Amino acid sequence: MQLNKFELDKNTLIGGWFMPESIIDDIQEHWNSPEVQQYKFSGLSGNTPEVDAALKESIDLSINPNNFDKPWDTYRKYLQGCLDNYLKLFPGSDLVEPFNIREKYCLQWYPKSGGFKKWHAESLGNIGNSHRHLVFMTYCGDVPNAGTHFKYQNITVPCKKGLTLIWPSAWTHTHKGQISNDHEKMIVTGWYSFNEIYDKLQ
Repeated sequence: MQLNKFELDKNTLIGGWFMPESIIDDIQEHWNSPEVQQYKFSGLSGNTPEVDAALKESIDLSINPNNFDKPWDTYRKYLQGCLDNYLKLFPGSDLVEPFNIREKYCLQWYPKSGGFKKWHAESLGNIGNSHRHLVFMTYCGDVPNAGTHFKYQNITVPCKKGLTLIWPSAWTHTHKGQISNDHEKMIVTGWYSFNEIYDKLQ
């Protein structure tokens, strides 16, 4: 599968490729569909009570990893292409236990001034996240000054429509959102988990 590469220093261990914009258009159409908008304004969405808005402010739509209905069928096809490219770029990343998308992933919408505001890593915080191996994230639009800061890599990746990033879930890739006070932002994000560890934790 031919995907345009986003150039990043290989030493960052972050890979980036662009999905076709038509896939992002389908995701945006899904987000704006009546059933999702009803969910959005139902009072059932948004941050769960235990999440402090000073830490993270968003509305999250969970996607079952076994959901291959439109638009997720095509999204997953191209996400697999991004993963294949990542494994070629960093071949050591597949010399581990088998892994796959096992937990629900998210379509996240951030209001103006919203986002994930504090430094964090995806496999830290509790033993329940220890199964996570790699992180994926796709930006669903061009949003100025609304990318992602990576602390130890000392880079900010811009928010570009269709750009899909993959990186390790460990503390080495501590990151946070670049918060825009002027624009909304939407991403798709989730994790590749070690199958055996994930099953043991269930």
